[in-house]
Order: sequence, then C-alpha cells, then structure tokens
Amino acid sequence: MTEEKARELGRKSGREADPGFVTFWYKKFDLENTIKAIGKVTSEYGRNYRFESSFDGKTHVLIMRHESGKNASAYYAESVKAVFALLGLDCRTEENEDQVTAYVDAPPSPTLLPPLKPV
Repeated sequence: MTEEKARELGRKSGREADPGFVTFWYKKFDLENTIKAIGKVTSEYGRNYRFESSFDGKTHVLIMRHESGKNASAYYAESVKAVFALLGLDCRTEENEDQVTAYVDAPPSPTLLPPLKPV
C-alpha cells in the first residue's frame, strides 16, 4: 500500500467510522470520549499501539507508539485529524516511522454572561 492510500484510508476512517465507534462505546461523540476511545479501545483492547496522553490546561497531547511503519503512522495521523475536525477542533500531528504525536487544543469555555435585569 502506498503512503497516500494509507492517508486516504485514515481520513475516511476518521470521518466515517470513528464517530460511530466513539458513540457506541461512550454514548456521546465529544472531545473527552474521543480521547478515551483512542486510548482505551483502540490501544488497550485493539492493541494497535501504545498510548500516552497529557493535558496542560490548554492542549491535549496524544502519543501513539507502534511498530508498524510509516504507512501506519500516516493512517493514524490522518484518522485523528479527521475525527477531531468533525468536532470543530484543529489537530496538529508529528509523525515518524513508529510514532504519531497529536496536539489538540481544548475548546474555549463558554463565557457565562450575568443574568439580564428587568427593565
């Protein structure tokens, strides 16, 4: 398989399969549940890669380590970018032959306005 085909399949998976997958396991398609699915279901149950994550209050950093080569990295990178795009979130990735690191900024918190006073 070519690298571009792996990327294409990753984008398709992220757009078409991942939201249903997240909803099946966690009942709601959102940022928190998507990260859980990437970490728990795909990593631990599927054993596709080793997963680590951190959050500094602004950016989620997701690390997927595998031993499957550059095409697997291309697939995982495009898949996570596509699924987070469906949530309206930008996902930046760095990839090499055995690892993908994804950076996802947390959505801004809604600003609460004070209640309106009657006129």
